[in-house]
Amino acid sequence: MMRLSLIIALTFVCFLSEAQLNIPPAKMEAHPDYAAYQRAKQGKDHNAALRAAANLIETYPGNSVALQLAAASFYDINKPQDAADFVQWSVAYNSYDNVSSFYGFIFSVFANSPQEVQQYVRTMQNVGKSAADMQRDYQSMSGYLNSLANYPDLSATVQKAKEYLANYNEEGVKRAKAAYENLASTLGASYDGIANNETAAQTLADWVKAEEAVKQGLISRMMYVEALVNIAKISETVNFEFGQKLEPHLEKIVFDQTNYNLASRYRAYERLARVQSAMKRWDKVEASSNLILSDLSGKLPSTATLAKAYFYLVMAKTESRNYKDAAALADSYAAQLPKLKSPEYLAEAYYVILRAYAFNKEIDKAQAIAHQAENFLKTPGIDQMNYVSYVKNGLSSVANLLDNETVASTGNSYNDGVRLMEQKKYAESAVQFEKARAEEVAILDKMDPLEQRGYLDKFQRINGFLAGAYYETKQFDKIYDVIESNRAYALLNDKRSDKKQLSLKELQAVLGEGEAYLSFIDVSKGTTYEGTYLMCLVTKNNVVVKYNRSAGAFTDLLTSQKAQLIELEKEQAKMEFRKENLDYLNGAKTRVDNTFAKGEFKLITQYLRKHMEAKVVEGKYVFYQKENLPDLLNRFYHTFISGLDVELFTVEKLTISPEGLIGTIPFDALTDDNGQYLAERFEIGYIPNAAMLHMLRTQPKRTYAMNVLGFGGATYDLHSAQKAPLASLGDLEKLRYRVREDLKNNKPLDYAFATFQSDEPMSYLEGGREEVARIQKIVPKTDTRMDAMMTENELKRMSAAGELAKYRAVHLSSHASVHPYVFDLSSIAMTVKSSPVNGEDGMLVVGELEKLNLPVDFVMLSACQTALGVESPGDGIKGLNQALLNAGANSTLTSLWSVSDSGTMLLTIHLYNRVFNGNMSTSAAITDVKRSFIKGEFEGHTHPYFWAPFIYTGY
Repeated sequence: MMRLSLIIALTFVCFLSEAQLNIPPAKMEAHPDYAAYQRAKQGKDHNAALRAAANLIETYPGNSVALQLAAASFYDINKPQDAADFVQWSVAYNSYDNVSSFYGFIFSVFANSPQEVQQYVRTMQNVGKSAADMQRDYQSMSGYLNSLANYPDLSATVQKAKEYLANYNEEGVKRAKAAYENLASTLGASYDGIANNETAAQTLADWVKAEEAVKQGLISRMMYVEALVNIAKISETVNFEFGQKLEPHLEKIVFDQTNYNLASRYRAYERLARVQSAMKRWDKVEASSNLILSDLSGKLPSTATLAKAYFYLVMAKTESRNYKDAAALADSYAAQLPKLKSPEYLAEAYYVILRAYAFNKEIDKAQAIAHQAENFLKTPGIDQMNYVSYVKNGLSSVANLLDNETVASTGNSYNDGVRLMEQKKYAESAVQFEKARAEEVAILDKMDPLEQRGYLDKFQRINGFLAGAYYETKQFDKIYDVIESNRAYALLNDKRSDKKQLSLKELQAVLGEGEAYLSFIDVSKGTTYEGTYLMCLVTKNNVVVKYNRSAGAFTDLLTSQKAQLIELEKEQAKMEFRKENLDYLNGAKTRVDNTFAKGEFKLITQYLRKHMEAKVVEGKYVFYQKENLPDLLNRFYHTFISGLDVELFTVEKLTISPEGLIGTIPFDALTDDNGQYLAERFEIGYIPNAAMLHMLRTQPKRTYAMNVLGFGGATYDLHSAQKAPLASLGDLEKLRYRVREDLKNNKPLDYAFATFQSDEPMSYLEGGREEVARIQKIVPKTDTRMDAMMTENELKRMSAAGELAKYRAVHLSSHASVHPYVFDLSSIAMTVKSSPVNGEDGMLVVGELEKLNLPVDFVMLSACQTALGVESPGDGIKGLNQALLNAGANSTLTSLWSVSDSGTMLLTIHLYNRVFNGNMSTSAAITDVKRSFIKGEFEGHTHPYFWAPFIYTGY
């Protein structure tokens, strides 16, 4: 582990004085500290030399020579391990430089690190030199090894080093040839070459092919990484589309802690974070930054190294609208400001710190940093530097926070729209948001569906603001189109519908009499409050738009139930690996009247779910605050439905297209002022968007040879695989990446499930088996896969053979879950053995589920919380339900919370009986069964816990 010597030196240097910042000379050799280093070196004042080198590293981050000087200074003060660590960073930033690798060899031998010795020998050989120069290097290294004869502790490493030097010249020719043949096009890539798509593609292909030579030890991994970083840097300027193709290759290196040293991984990270930020993949920026920050702990070569990771992580948190965490990270980042010497790194820091504080409304902190930033702008010559725009943009964010009177055009249509909206200049803001939306659509339409993911968050924010502006200016006729455009880039659309967006007339054409389509759009995205939606109700002949009442129905609840909500928030924060969001609940901050602060709307939906679930104690169901449930359900009714009561008076069938967290609300169970459940008034279903509804209703009707295919009776062993490390957030990010990569390569994930499994295996579901057996008894033409036949292998075999297409319905009765830490592990449990069977781990994860060939009319997941997932821009709640629709199912029945065996059994049997023996539509049958629960036809099962979790999605 790298010692703290350099950090101490840095701190000492930084606090010697508060001299005016100067723009450093372009060449490091012209900097005063370079001369100071040379003088100290000549005078053998090694500590002074180290301080000068440390200052140079901060002033010129990533400069190979500066790192090399620090390494030499550590060697001079007899700290060989620090010397070896620093020279590793030096070589990572310039693997061509034989001098750094030569010193790397020397320092690593003295540090007793034979593996590093080998990598420096190979790197020197890769560079290629004349025979005379190679012979001279060989003699110098051999002479050094001979001089260590009196160091018995080093004898093993010395012997290894001599072996690495055997046949040095001959091996050098071979390795130099390998480097030239494999890496010449990447190391020598030109701007013109990368600008040409065909040349760029061939360059990347050469680099990928070179990995085999790397594995054989013919090419240094540090040189291999530098080649990739080289073309990534060039592509950023001349071929951004090609740069995006480099992202997975950079990511692979960043997350490969086994084969690449930290310095090389960090170099790849610098480029990776730039590419991911440009793609607006903020979730990925967070993942890679968290991993690198975790790995850098105790191993920092400079404060600048830490600052770069903070820069990207704070930016990602801010752009993801996680303002509280962004501001908390900004505190740590701000603490590093006195130690930063690079004006460019300071400019980056001011930019993200100011924005984090501004968005989190931390005025005092923002003003303090703004004062430093303003002084920074007084640096002579700073206006000539490109990076000065960072500082000005950061100051603009603070100015926007403090200035509530004037709105000056910035030329950024989105930012101008937000400012105008804040000033309630709605007509002017609508014009700006229309322009911003057109700009974003032009970008999105040039991308493939996966590339679009990173841009949809901003697109949805723009649409939310635009819809709000239209409402305030009474342009109600435009709001439906804005809401539907919000869903136009869903992956589901690309897989299932030939229409990206359905017109209002087309929607009304497929709606029946007495039917309504209710869609929502979040108009509070991008603000510091949340939970405010516009609701658009479409019937055969009418369109009505209303605001929901945001937190109005919950204002007193946020006070009266404060202790319970605080406890629930603590539980959720722990589960989600984040800091608690308690500032408004505990009174540290004051919320805007009748609004939810950030995170509170989600908390209220979790609070509702807690009331809807039950625990079994001594054979009886026990409910949380049972007496308060009717009031809570009525509050949600007043928030989302009561404003539309007049328009809903003649409606019998209500299809809801939710956005975000609204998809987790059980509308069936909401109660009006007469205590009547909505399930008693409407036949309720859900749909991702109008285009999907249109596609399902207009597609050719199919006939099926069989009725139901039921899976049940699986058994579950504990996974015997070794658990993955999980001691830090960095470990979690590495596990997420490993799972994602193994999914791409069709590898089992038993190690990941083992990591999170409890001491006991999942319980056998006798009720689930009975469920399937009873379906087979009452529904003709039913097949089952029971007990040992309920396997992942069998389901995938049937899918590949096209056999699933024979069945109208597929029923899966087992354990299932949306994973709280690693979404890709969200899954349905089939039969689980202790080790994989024919390459399958027994857990059908969400990524595998959506790849099934499942062209059936209906799928029921008889398990707990299968309707839940993660919020995903464009895709709403992304989870098991969406995966089934992606796989080809026309409709699904999934659940919002843990379900009871008895309630599920009753609902399942009566549902299938009504559909297959009573010839009812699936939607109507589900509604009819729920009404039977409510009427008390199933004794002891009237509570919505038993019937309301089941969500029907389809037509």
